[in-house]
Amino acid sequence: MVFGGCGKKKDVAQEDEYSGEVYPENGLPKDKKVTISAIYPVQGHGKEYIEYAAKTFEEKYPNVKIKFRYIEAGGPAYNDIIRAVLQGGDESEIYDWISIFPTNERLQLIEAGKLEPQDEIWERPLFDRPELKLKDVIKLEQREVYDKDGHIYSLPSALIITGVYYNKKMFEDIGLEEPKSWSDFVEICAKIKAQGIYPMVMDGKHANNYFSFGWGTVPFAVGGEKYREDVYHNRPDIYIDKPFITLLERLAEFAQKGYIHPGTVSFDHTQSQMEFLQGKAAMTTNGTWIANEMKEVAPSDFKWGFMPLPGNEEGKSRLLNISSGGMGYIWKNKPRLIKQWVKEFNLWLFNLDVQLLFAKSGGVPTRSDFIDHDDMVSELSPSAKIALETLNEPDIILINTGLRERRINNVEMAKLHKRIDDCYVA
Repeated sequence: MVFGGCGKKKDVAQEDEYSGEVYPENGLPKDKKVTISAIYPVQGHGKEYIEYAAKTFEEKYPNVKIKFRYIEAGGPAYNDIIRAVLQGGDESEIYDWISIFPTNERLQLIEAGKLEPQDEIWERPLFDRPELKLKDVIKLEQREVYDKDGHIYSLPSALIITGVYYNKKMFEDIGLEEPKSWSDFVEICAKIKAQGIYPMVMDGKHANNYFSFGWGTVPFAVGGEKYREDVYHNRPDIYIDKPFITLLERLAEFAQKGYIHPGTVSFDHTQSQMEFLQGKAAMTTNGTWIANEMKEVAPSDFKWGFMPLPGNEEGKSRLLNISSGGMGYIWKNKPRLIKQWVKEFNLWLFNLDVQLLFAKSGGVPTRSDFIDHDDMVSELSPSAKIALETLNEPDIILINTGLRERRINNVEMAKLHKRIDDCYVA
């Protein structure tokens, strides 16, 4: 895709410096009224927290108004609208604040230089804790925040943590402690099976996702930094290299020992989660959303446990799969004042009161100091709370197993993912 830009153009680089009274925290003018157009898809987390963020931002800065267009039909309808605007080629139709771009379009727009870098926000003090900068409270590796060209185009507004959820009460009743290595993990599975319980159940209909939520860190634990670099750069042979083959060998042995619920082959996520909550399996691979998703059917006394699947050797660090969702993109060819106020709003989204509302909607806040506020932590779903606590354990290393320098979308890659899916299920 090449954005032709047949609509009206404006050189926004040469604008006058502001005069008159300014806000001390950002130097922006108090006397210039600004209206920001924004678009947001209403999905799993709803829109209450983003509405609250806009309302409180406008109260803080009364000369600024944010006019949101909410796409109630969710992601697919939103993506269609964004693609239609891009294909139309009229820059005047592009919103000032864009929640997200579809993956392919995002990468193409960055390569074409159409999006505004937001690097300076990473170094800005927080509104509600000015003694700290944004970068001080976001625990993510650099590649997760910066794009491959060295710039930030959206700030990490939500965490996605995946791993192994376990029935903590069942572990306590059997006398099991959370395993810290692969050998420990296999040993506790044998003890669970001896009780007549399947150690693990998973969604086999979407194996490439749900298996990877837990097992995906194993090849990185085996292959170390070299494998991590090879995967990030999409180097040849990563799927026939020892680390990935070790994953498949361990998974095969795990299945042969009867440690996987046989329904896994045909279960979707809801079915596998029901078996887990009913005590027919001790563990399941999933993400922080599971408790919120199953809150209507989870037993009232269910105790959630969480851990990364420990593919590491004894005494080595465990790898936790964590990624982030960014939003708040800015079109580069927008008036400078608009872009500056949009960046201010993006920083405002990291206020703890906004993050709290996001947590209440089932999201996982990105601020690491959120966990220090007991009154706020109590609002998290139990599966999100236990996962956030794991971030601070001393033997944990954070890794995004899905992070890539570039995306490959062709027939051969589709065949590869289908083959991996089939291997997992087999």
